[in-house]
Amino acid sequence: MSLKNQFLTLLLGVSLGAFSLPSHSQNTVLHAQVSGQGQPVVLIPGLMSDERVWQQTEAPLAQHYEVHTLAFAGFGTHPSNPQLREAFTENAGTALERYLQENTAGDAVVIGHSLGAFLGYQLASQQPQALECLIAVDGVPFFSALVSGNSALTAQAVKPQAQQMLTVYQQLTPEQMAMQVQMGASRQTSSEENQARVVAMAKTSDPATVGRAMYELMTTDLRAEVADLNVPTLQMAATGGFSTVEQKQTALNAYQQQIAGDNAINLLEFAESRHFIMWDQPEAFLLAVNHFIEERCHD
Repeated sequence: MSLKNQFLTLLLGVSLGAFSLPSHSQNTVLHAQVSGQGQPVVLIPGLMSDERVWQQTEAPLAQHYEVHTLAFAGFGTHPSNPQLREAFTENAGTALERYLQENTAGDAVVIGHSLGAFLGYQLASQQPQALECLIAVDGVPFFSALVSGNSALTAQAVKPQAQQMLTVYQQLTPEQMAMQVQMGASRQTSSEENQARVVAMAKTSDPATVGRAMYELMTTDLRAEVADLNVPTLQMAATGGFSTVEQKQTALNAYQQQIAGDNAINLLEFAESRHFIMWDQPEAFLLAVNHFIEERCHD
């Protein structure tokens, strides 16, 4: 399998990381649960997932921080919401910004996985006063350039492919979507138990919401905005899905190109992790998170 196709299977086959909590309303966009005390740490998952994404992360962090675990409608066990089916990143971003305004004092550490990392970059570039720092867990400012290996790719150029993908997802049943996810689950995480969890979360997600989110993720390029970012950021890169040293280095270079020119962003490789870094290397992940918060996430 070529490096490009391996990237596509790794990140597009199951671009995950979202979450769920008890819903107060069928029309709720964003769900949250809070544990611990201290500086707020906000956990944002990505696509087709629920709170199990943060199962090894939430409790250890809550020993030192006030942890806010968020979830979006239509992912995992949460009912879908018409707003997110029609315009995902705008409505999800608005809900996220409002949540931070109402529940933190601008000192939040935002940790986003996959799509959640993209939403974190969107927030940090457009509303930098809303957070203290950002940790992007294997999610980047422009998804399509990363998976294609083409840093010159534009959002406009990828729209036909993204539209085709959206049409397909709108016609899928959750069971069909889960079958697609299962084919690439081994490249998402190394554990068979966690692979089964990935598939289970996809099976209860809403394909129309997933398709809309994927379309917008593929056709939105935040690299120009991120180049001027002044929010301290840690970009985590998972290269454990690549088999050779050369492939790993090529992949790492692709991550570096996403954040080129911004001294506020540090790149950290996890060479033994696949897409779910917090599952594959939980101790190293928590060590990196705690170190970054201590070093960069205080006034």
